[in-house]
Amino acid sequence: MTTVNLTNTTSRQQQLMLWVQNALGQQDVVLNSLPGDASSRQYHRVQLGEDKSASARYIVMDAADEQEAMAQFITVATLMAPAINVPDILGQDLANGFLLLQDFGAVEFAHLLVDEPAETIDAHYQSAMQTLIELQRISVDTASKTYKIPLYDAAILDREMDLFSEWFIPYIGAALDTTLWHNSKTALINAILAQPQVVVHRDYHSRNLMQDQADTSRLGVIDFQDALIGAYSYDLVSLVRDAYVDWPDMQVTKWIHDFWHRQQQAGLEHASSAAQFENDVNIMGVQRHLKVLGIFIRLSKRDGKDRYLADIPKVMRDLLLELDWLGVHGSEDIKSAVLPFNEWLRTIVLPAYQNVFLK
Repeated sequence: MTTVNLTNTTSRQQQLMLWVQNALGQQDVVLNSLPGDASSRQYHRVQLGEDKSASARYIVMDAADEQEAMAQFITVATLMAPAINVPDILGQDLANGFLLLQDFGAVEFAHLLVDEPAETIDAHYQSAMQTLIELQRISVDTASKTYKIPLYDAAILDREMDLFSEWFIPYIGAALDTTLWHNSKTALINAILAQPQVVVHRDYHSRNLMQDQADTSRLGVIDFQDALIGAYSYDLVSLVRDAYVDWPDMQVTKWIHDFWHRQQQAGLEHASSAAQFENDVNIMGVQRHLKVLGIFIRLSKRDGKDRYLADIPKVMRDLLLELDWLGVHGSEDIKSAVLPFNEWLRTIVLPAYQNVFLK
């Protein structure tokens, strides 16, 4: 963490500092800059007074060029707050792009998993899955009509997968089979849109779940402003096939089945069997992991954020695993699309990828 006294830097930072001081009624304020994420937003932890050891209580978001995203953050927070633990909004200045939030602390979900026994790790995932169940209890009708949450429709699903063809494929120097690509995307999109629809966080993984410092028994959920109404499998695959945390596939399968049981117990719409739900999760996983491979390359090439390149091998392994599963266990219509796509991926894409990433 880098400590920056913003009163001595640029006018934008001076403006932010004055706003925080006014919002808190405190003059003795220091803002500690937090590492950036995949967006252009900046976050600072607020320190009151000179005691640097004092626990922080506030986070300030600086979204100078993302006022629309900030407005959506407030809308989604208002929707989700009755159901799950999202940060309280303590102050806002939409015109300037400032937001003062409750601080959950610095312990991410991923930190809770380090050097822990299997039963403790499982307990953390069960907690994260139960939080996700509470999110899926939110009325889709309320989310769409009252809060205007958009649909995760075919156009968005297609556009997201095209990040793979537009960024990842050129990066590794492979040739795209455009007909095969179109047919594969169409089959995946049709299968995804047929799944039950819920409020989707859209980035529900180990870096966006926090241990709430005020109540360590609860997980805090952040970075939810891109929420949509989409497939009931999306957030689960984000959690159990996280780009940043790796688990044996037998463990992942157990969690997928556990979540299916939780959906049943909660009275939510669910698949007819655990195997059918695993099928739905793997279909959704293919879409998500194609998107993520493209995003990680774009973050490097366009935004200069090269640190995500190190996570690409994990994402590629998950994609191959999902395609292999669907090629064996998927429905006939999915098999007819997945098998040729998987063959193309392994014969054309994989060698080019290995030449770039694994040499």
